[in-house]
Amino acid sequence: MIESVLNNPLTSLLLTLCAFYGFSLVQARFRGHSLLNPAIWAIFVCVLFVSLSGVSYETYMDGAGIIHFLLGPATVAFAVPLYRILADIAKDARTFLITVLVACLFSAFGAMAIVALLGGTEDLQLAISSKSVTTPIAIGIAQKIDTPASLAVLFVFAANIPWLLLSAPLFKLIRIKDEDTQGIALGAICHGLGVAQAFQVGKRCGTYAVIGMSLMGIFSGVLLPILIIAFVL
Repeated sequence: MIESVLNNPLTSLLLTLCAFYGFSLVQARFRGHSLLNPAIWAIFVCVLFVSLSGVSYETYMDGAGIIHFLLGPATVAFAVPLYRILADIAKDARTFLITVLVACLFSAFGAMAIVALLGGTEDLQLAISSKSVTTPIAIGIAQKIDTPASLAVLFVFAANIPWLLLSAPLFKLIRIKDEDTQGIALGAICHGLGVAQAFQVGKRCGTYAVIGMSLMGIFSGVLLPILIIAFVL
C-alpha cells in the first residue's frame, strides 16, 4: 500500500508543490531571508524523498515533470516585463554587455586556472568551465567540449547555491541597493534560481535578472566552446 502511494505520480507532484509552498511560508515568516530560499530547500526535500523512499528518478519525474514543462512558458513570459522597460534596457545595453562578457570569461577561465593549479585533471578543468550558466546550457557546453555532463551540473549547483543564499547579506554589506545592479548580478551568477529570488525583491530587479541570465547564457554557450576548443583542447 505504502509503495503504491510513493510510486504514484501525484505523490511526487504534491510533495514538490508542498515543499516549495511550505518553505515560502517559512521565508515570509522570517522577512524573506535569502538563507531560507524556498526553491533550494524544496530541492533538498525532493532529493531526500527520492534517495530515502526508493522511488526512481523516472517515477518522480512522471509526476513532477509538469512543473518542468511549465518552465518553458514561464521563460517566454519573461518577455512581458522586458518589453515594459525596453527604453531603459537600450540605454544601459553597452554596460550590460561588457560587464557580463567580462564576468563570463573571468568566471570560466579563472575557475579552470584554479583547478589546474591544484592539480585537477583536464576533465575536471573543462567541467568547471561551464559552472556559470543555467543547467541546460551547461549540459550543452559539456557535450560540445566532450566533458561529463554530470560534473558540469554538479559545478553549476555548487557555484549557484552559496551565492544565492548569501546574496542579500552581501548586497547589504557592500551597500548595493539599486535593483538593476542586484538583478544583473543575481541573473548572471545564480541563473534561474537567481531570477526567482530577484522577482521577490521587485519586478524591476527580476527583469534585470532575466537580462543577466540570458546574456551569460548566450556568451557562455557561444564563446566558451569556441575559445576552449581553440586554446585549451
